[in-house]
Amino acid sequence: MNRIKLRALTLKDINKTLFWHNDFEISDLYSGHPFPVNLEMEQKWYEKILTSNFPTTVFGIEHIGSKELIGLSLLKDINLINRAAEFAIYIGDKEYRGKGLSKEVTILTLSFGFYKLGLNKIYLKVLEENTVAISLYKKVGFIQEGLIRKSVFKNSQFKNEILMGILIEEFNG
Repeated sequence: MNRIKLRALTLKDINKTLFWHNDFEISDLYSGHPFPVNLEMEQKWYEKILTSNFPTTVFGIEHIGSKELIGLSLLKDINLINRAAEFAIYIGDKEYRGKGLSKEVTILTLSFGFYKLGLNKIYLKVLEENTVAISLYKKVGFIQEGLIRKSVFKNSQFKNEILMGILIEEFNG
C-alpha cells in the first residue's frame, strides 16, 4: 500500500481532467453523459467541486512516487441523514492502469467515507460488462444488491447496470 494518496484537486489539474473527461476509453466504461466537455464546462465543474465537499466530494488520486495526478475518486450524493453515499473511481492515466492502484484508492475512499464522514453504507453502479471493475469491487467487499435493467444508453444500445453496496461492518479496510 501507500503508492497513492487522495488529495484535493487544484486548478493546475484542469487540463488533465479535461482530457480524461473527453477520453472515449474512460467514458465508455461509465454511465456518465456522452457529450464532449469543453474548457468552459470543466471550469464550471471546478468552480463547484473546489469550493464545496458536499453533497459530492472529489478526490484527486496522486501517485506518491511520481507526484502525478493519475485519476479521480468520488463520494457523491452524500446523505448524512441516511449515512450513505455513492462511490465512483477511475484511473485516467493509462500508464497507471492494471497495477492494483484502484484497489488502494477504493479502500482509502471507503475509509474516508466510513471513518471520517460516519457513513453506514457506500454503494455504486457499474456497467454489467465492466467485469474488471466488478471483480475489484467484490475483492474489497462490495456485494451485488441488484440489477438495473437497460438503464444506460451507450453506443446505440441499452446496457444493464449492477448495483453494489458495502456496509461499514462488512468493510475490512
